[in-house]
Amino acid sequence: MKNNKKRRLFAVIGIIILVSMYVLNLVLALIGTDWSRQALKGTMILSIAIPILLYAFLMLMKKNPGGKEEEELTQEQKEEIYRLMEEKEKEGD
Repeated sequence: MKNNKKRRLFAVIGIIILVSMYVLNLVLALIGTDWSRQALKGTMILSIAIPILLYAFLMLMKKNPGGKEEEELTQEQKEEIYRLMEEKEKEGD
């Protein structure tokens, strides 16, 4: 999955979460019980925290320019790694 697709996915997830939080805020504000007031405070805090966290996460994704998934190692690279591991084990003995 490329970086743009991941960004769009997280943006859509963020929008869904925020819209549901705003609807929940409205419902809790209309209920008016003690529990709903405490839950309302929590959802208001999350309404601020979630966009900040999503923005920070997207900025971290931007810092990783390639966004490439790990590439498969060639057989030669695997053999070289195996040889180096064997040498390391012999040195340790």
